[in-house]
Amino acid sequence: MDNKDGKKMTSCQKVFETKWFSIEAVSYEDSKEEPYYRLSCGDAVVIIAVTPDKKIILVRQFRPAIGNYSLELPAGYIDEKESPEEAVKRELMEETGFACDSFTSLGSYEISPSRINNANHIFLGKGAKRISVSSDQKEKCAVVLATKDELNKLITEGKLVAIGVIGAYFLAQLKGFL
Repeated sequence: MDNKDGKKMTSCQKVFETKWFSIEAVSYEDSKEEPYYRLSCGDAVVIIAVTPDKKIILVRQFRPAIGNYSLELPAGYIDEKESPEEAVKRELMEETGFACDSFTSLGSYEISPSRINNANHIFLGKGAKRISVSSDQKEKCAVVLATKDELNKLITEGKLVAIGVIGAYFLAQLKGFL
């Protein structure tokens, strides 16, 4: 994250670490309070992949944090030494078995800047076609294809609850892509 307009960090200490994230105690200049604790994890990609017949690709997968299944856009972490453009192609293939004819970056956004220090790079993919079965069986994702009307209904009925997914979807609409 670029901090050119923010305060200068005076200390950062990892207090807990897993392979997916760490919790850090950070202090900033002029801070007289106890350290601020943040969740630190790598940047990620999210893709709104659209098939030639205008269906949007979703994945249904189990999310241990909520103890339930979640309907989401394909997404995942960017591997070390991988560009967001490379990661979005890999994640789409791993989770869905689909590939797109073209990709457009919709920008990079913080998912929860009050507690998490990573960015989500949002992409729109056009001409999505299934070219294989999901290449990573560990993902255990069920692919769901939805029209815009079906996706809108899922959102308004509370069946699609990941706010980052909803934000990416409406960002694509605001930018005129859907």
